[in-house]
Amino acid sequence: MGARMMAFTHVAAGGASALVLSDLLHAPAAQAVLLLAGGVFGGLLPDIDHPASAFGRRILPVSMTLAALFGHRGITHSLVAVAVMSFAAWYSLHGLDWHPGYSVPFILGLSAGYLSHLACDWLSNSGVPLLWPMQRRFAAPVTIQTGSPVEYLVALGLYALVGLHIVRGLGSA
Repeated sequence: MGARMMAFTHVAAGGASALVLSDLLHAPAAQAVLLLAGGVFGGLLPDIDHPASAFGRRILPVSMTLAALFGHRGITHSLVAVAVMSFAAWYSLHGLDWHPGYSVPFILGLSAGYLSHLACDWLSNSGVPLLWPMQRRFAAPVTIQTGSPVEYLVALGLYALVGLHIVRGLGSA
């Protein structure tokens, strides 16, 4: 068992955080779907710096370069990365002329998912360098062992939250 949360958990947390945000924003169904898509993607994105991660394996040259330059849980696991990634996503989608009604929800979901990833890794014993380039790692006072039954229960609870949100949305459509 490693010191990093599993992709299964990051997907659940990214999706759940995006759907909680959609509730807070009273997002219509189409925007909630974009928030969810952004949240799931954002939930995996910080591990772009780990060549063996679910996301890193799919873009190996980028992943290997980031790992060589910064190591795992370096810059991509910081608040600097959240800001840079959010701006880069906005700039890219703006350049593609995506309508704000589509791009903004996706970017908000992406940011929520990214932050959920940092929160999950904060709950592991390795912590995260939130204030990179400062080397200090922040970790929760009580941590969750990666791959433990507790992590699976947390992930399943988050998937249940996502499922209930979807079923509730279908019922009101």
